Amino acid sequence: MSSKIILCLLTIVLLTSACDQKNKDVVMPLSANNFPQIISFSDEGDGALEDEDKFSFKLTLNDRVDSTGDELSGKVIPLNADVTVAFEVADFEGFNKIADYISDVDAFYEVDDCTTQSVSVQFNANTGKGTVTFPKNVEEIEIEFETNDNLFDDNVLNITDRNLTFQLTGVTGNGNVTYNKAAEFTYEVLDDEAIHGEWEVDHKNAVEFAAFKTLFGLISDDVKSLNAADINEIKINIEYDEVKVEIELNETETVTECGVTSVENKVIEIEASIEELSTKTLSGDIEFAEEIEQSNGSFEEFIYKGSFTISGNLLGLRLKGEYNGTETASITLNLKK
Repeated sequence: MSSKIILCLLTIVLLTSACDQKNKDVVMPLSANNFPQIISFSDEGDGALEDEDKFSFKLTLNDRVDSTGDELSGKVIPLNADVTVAFEVADFEGFNKIADYISDVDAFYEVDDCTTQSVSVQFNANTGKGTVTFPKNVEEIEIEFETNDNLFDDNVLNITDRNLTFQLTGVTGNGNVTYNKAAEFTYEVLDDEAIHGEWEVDHKNAVEFAAFKTLFGLISDDVKSLNAADINEIKINIEYDEVKVEIELNETETVTECGVTSVENKVIEIEASIEELSTKTLSGDIEFAEEIEQSNGSFEEFIYKGSFTISGNLLGLRLKGEYNGTETASITLNLKK
């Protein structure tokens, strides 16, 4: 063999050895389909008034890469086999035993807007631990707890926390499914002696109705054009994380839902996310905001902020509204529970 051929072979061996040495610690990335499915809480928390007789949380699958390319931001890909998810009450405040509050449990998923399907669930109120089946071909399940609605229901302003925090603790039944170990869901019991709950605007009082129209007519032409005679009632609901304004009109419409037809009053609704709210107090600050889509497809944010005072079943709500370059003066609504 000639010395030139030997030299070439030696060079190839050395290069191959160098490449092997360079690449020995390189880990090839998994394809999107090989990443495990991840089960998580659908949100971090919820809350309802102290006389509520049930609450729930939802478990969902994290978004994955859409192999079709239709959803560039990803979408939920259902499981191809059932799994069992373990969960537990990791912490609670405001009461002595979980069993004093939670009396029963159910779990289900939505088949369509009118139909639900039950799934297997167990929960031990003494230990705070449970399991639920997350079925294949399903994107989300809901676990609903029946509660003692008398435990917290009183006529006293409660200034201490009353809540339960849940964590996921395991998944079994499918080797390529895991769970979000850091996620938590906290359910809060809201005090109806404070600002949370349903408040009514006296639309038959000309001063109150004018104040209401000035505030919310800023963001709604429907509200701006209303007359008191058009209205059955106006309610402002302060919920866990949002404010809902509901104006029930005297005008009715025929509504068909899940095969049942009924005649109902038309309702104008305004919803906004709470940005700031003083809770467990008879006075404090409030701010809520949301975006409204414009005719050109863009979005403009409205903001209402101000303060409140509560005296018995009366709420003085002082707000200033801002929207699309226009601002109202500070206006007080006097509401009744």
